[in-house]
Amino acid sequence: METAPPSARRTSPAPPWAAYAIGPLLIIVLVAALAGLAIGTEQMRYRDRANIATQNLTRLIEAHLGDTFEKIDVFLQLMSHQYSERVADGSIDALPARDVTVLQQIPLIELDNVKIADAKGRVRFSSVLGQGSAEQVADQHFFQRALGPAGAGLVISGPMASRGSGRPVMVFARALRSAEGGFVGVVYAQLSVAQFGQMFKGIELGANGAAALRTGDLALVYRHPASDESREAVGTSIVSAELRRAVQANPIEGQYLARTQLDGLERSNVYRKVDKYPFYVIVGLATHDFLEGWRDNAFLFLALAGLTVALTLFACFTQYRWSRRQIEAIHNRFEAIVQTSTDAVVGKTIRGIVTSWNRGAEQMFGYRSDEMIGQTMLALQPPDRPDEEVNLLARIQRGDRIEAFETVRVRKDGTLVDVSVAVSPILNANGAITGVSSIARDISRHKAMEAEIRAMAFNDPLTRLPNRRLLMDRLRQAQLNSGRQRTYFAVLFIDLDKFKQVNDTYGHDVGDQLLLEVARRLQSSVRQHDTVARLGGDEFVIVLEELGHDEKSAADHVNTVADKVLDAIERDYTLRGAQHRCSASIGIRLLVGSQDSVEQILMDADAAMYRVKHQRRSLTPFAFE
Repeated sequence: METAPPSARRTSPAPPWAAYAIGPLLIIVLVAALAGLAIGTEQMRYRDRANIATQNLTRLIEAHLGDTFEKIDVFLQLMSHQYSERVADGSIDALPARDVTVLQQIPLIELDNVKIADAKGRVRFSSVLGQGSAEQVADQHFFQRALGPAGAGLVISGPMASRGSGRPVMVFARALRSAEGGFVGVVYAQLSVAQFGQMFKGIELGANGAAALRTGDLALVYRHPASDESREAVGTSIVSAELRRAVQANPIEGQYLARTQLDGLERSNVYRKVDKYPFYVIVGLATHDFLEGWRDNAFLFLALAGLTVALTLFACFTQYRWSRRQIEAIHNRFEAIVQTSTDAVVGKTIRGIVTSWNRGAEQMFGYRSDEMIGQTMLALQPPDRPDEEVNLLARIQRGDRIEAFETVRVRKDGTLVDVSVAVSPILNANGAITGVSSIARDISRHKAMEAEIRAMAFNDPLTRLPNRRLLMDRLRQAQLNSGRQRTYFAVLFIDLDKFKQVNDTYGHDVGDQLLLEVARRLQSSVRQHDTVARLGGDEFVIVLEELGHDEKSAADHVNTVADKVLDAIERDYTLRGAQHRCSASIGIRLLVGSQDSVEQILMDADAAMYRVKHQRRSLTPFAFE
């Protein structure tokens, strides 16, 4: 048997192209691995960018809505304080014509209608229909809440169908109460759900993005962009299970990925609760939209990798540059939103070095961006709060949650500005804190409005002296202090003589000038810690405290003050270039502690004053009770 030659038994040699294929194959594998890595990285970057953009949009929308609701609340507080002063015998009378004009012209917010209902739910005023209405609102949800214990603050109800137009509206209401605290009615405003479209107008969400405003129990108020389906869904609470789980886990803010119940599209969503109000802002970017560029990149990477190693490497570089331009375009688009915001949006490193400074910050604080970028925020810290910024950064580094807070900042010109600041950490893809983002809003006007409301509630509008409400509180405090220390205090009830003749003869303007001058003279006649109040008309009250333990000494001091007051009042007045004279009658109640009510003490001093007024021919110009 013949055997094959040795050469015939060897393994067949590899094809000649095999050696050359090893290199390209390795390069192709490497390119494929790099392409796969690049595709995965790009997807992560697109998702991170979309998430940051969605968070910024949510914060801006939430801040805008919070400001709108704050304006409505301040308006209702102002109405409640002003109209409660006109409540008599627990009932609401028709509004004076001048108040109707003011109500119809207040430009705080574009409200559909402002109404006032009495304690039985009858509408007594409508900014659309005017005085009086046959409408009954006693069965309305907002009226029942205002009537109950929950009605101490702002009551928000809806969305609900307007009884006039049938359109869905949100109702914002505050209870009207008498001076004794009794419920006498409700002032409420209707805001059409359709008006929320103006607040969402101009928001860039892509072809399939969506934003929504929902109530605290997730009932739909408004969805942008609006559609027939979204309008029909207003008031319903049909949401994805992912949203409910996210809100249960974190009721303030969070994010989730889910398919929207309304249209079935998958979106990356961020929700945020509107500060101090029972609403949620939800903004979602469609996965299909923000991953569209990523899908294009992935296709190009894979297609070019199959051609040649050189073309693959070149394509990788080209696509990387193109991807960076796409990401930069998205960044610039959302950066434009930040730059056009009137709020100061500032980015900082974890050490407090400013990295971004928008135009709102330039207008609010006076520093240009080139003056602040690369610097710290210490130039904005007032002298009495030198460690505020350092403490905030330390808390951010520890991972503490920073709630929105109010503080003061120093402008470039040295003036102070009241601001509300929201601080959030900036996280990288791994969840590590790499910086700090803060949004500051100028609340100087809001603070001024609060001060004005407090002044209207506790001070006389003409003289700015304490009114009856504040007087009663101080008189009660004086009575308690006197009882604890066993020292005397006194109440002087002062009534100007024949003041009505001044108004009738010279006019109310001269009468007001006289009252202002009398108020000034009374304040200059007593000690700084004593109280001078105006009850109304030409009646004033002085409360003298800490008169000592000896009755005679206390009485002498009161007599001296009363003489000083009468002397001050009876000095000539120069009003409109003419000389006027004025006199007054004073009734005095001197006591220690006392079990009498403050109302009784005031009535006793008033009675003593009337005895003086009827005994003006006697030698004593004032009397003790």
